[in-house]
Amino acid sequence: MFDRAHRVYRDDAGQVIAPLDQVRFERRMQLGSSSPKLVASTPNGDRILKRGNPFTGGIGNLDEVLTVVVHGR
Repeated sequence: MFDRAHRVYRDDAGQVIAPLDQVRFERRMQLGSSSPKLVASTPNGDRILKRGNPFTGGIGNLDEVLTVVVHGR
């Protein structure tokens, strides 16, 4: 969860993973697929947010949208 009020990225248990200013959204290639996956990259490691699939439209520009929504740029 991207907690914009507290400016932190939280896991499903509500624990803080990283401050939002340290989170980057990136496209990365998947082994065995022609579609990229969407990853939230933090100093504590990477978390896969969505695995793209060529049959369902992939991830589109979700990395750009999340960057604007979370970081305002």
